[in-house]
Amino acid sequence: MRTSTFRRCLFYRSLLGCGFLFLGGAGPVWAQREVEVQLSGGVSLTQPAIRRNNLPRAFRTPGGFNTAATLRLTLPLTNKLGLGIEQRATGLSQGFMYRVANSRRSTGILTGTVHQSGLSLRLYDIWQPGPRWGLDVALTGSYGWASRGSWQEESILFFDAASQPTDNNPVVRVNTINRKGTPMIGAETVLRYEWGLRNTLLLTATYQRGLRQLGEVRSTQVDYLDAAGAVQQGSFVVSSYGSYGSVQLGYGLRLGAIATARNKHPTPRYSLDDAEDANDDSPIN
Repeated sequence: MRTSTFRRCLFYRSLLGCGFLFLGGAGPVWAQREVEVQLSGGVSLTQPAIRRNNLPRAFRTPGGFNTAATLRLTLPLTNKLGLGIEQRATGLSQGFMYRVANSRRSTGILTGTVHQSGLSLRLYDIWQPGPRWGLDVALTGSYGWASRGSWQEESILFFDAASQPTDNNPVVRVNTINRKGTPMIGAETVLRYEWGLRNTLLLTATYQRGLRQLGEVRSTQVDYLDAAGAVQQGSFVVSSYGSYGSVQLGYGLRLGAIATARNKHPTPRYSLDDAEDANDDSPIN
């Protein structure tokens, strides 16, 4: 019995020295899932919707870039499914613009930041372009709320406007309503690179959409000059659901026991059990 154990140890060690054991066992080891903490940050893009009445397209809501960050704890349910508990903070650059041939006037409107707390259901490795690469997809559900809470105010959008419109300066008065929060749903793709035993680099693209209106700007006065120089009047409604798209770079840290076990025996000499090593010192019959 001791002779067979000794020979088995020599056989495994010789394979390990040649690298065959590592290559043969790498697939199942990497496939196992662990608890992971992920932190990412990047840019967001949002554009509120506008409805015009007797207004040219010179009145618009351009898309605006801002910053976004996500903190997530992912718990493996199976080898293919994971549950994420996440917190997001996203800046929303929502603005209103009046643009004519030789001039542009713009100002910020509605909420500046939306916070989200929620869950995600993740499907691992729908595509694997390489041994350390994987593409995941996820569906998310959360509750989003504005940083300033609920408020309402009346204001002049272009505060330095005269009492009468000019060629490049309309008179715009509005009533703004910001609501506290809204349920949100989203979809996400994550490209992962396994960097070492515990570390993961992430490239994330997501779209998040609010299910209830988060803010509204309704005009109470809009006076502008048309191409002939005559004063015209119109109205508009700008609405925001807190929706946005985001691209982020991130880092993931595994917290499970599998990565710890991988680091337990850093060299081939100590990759065998202590009981087997003890048998090496016993006499051979």
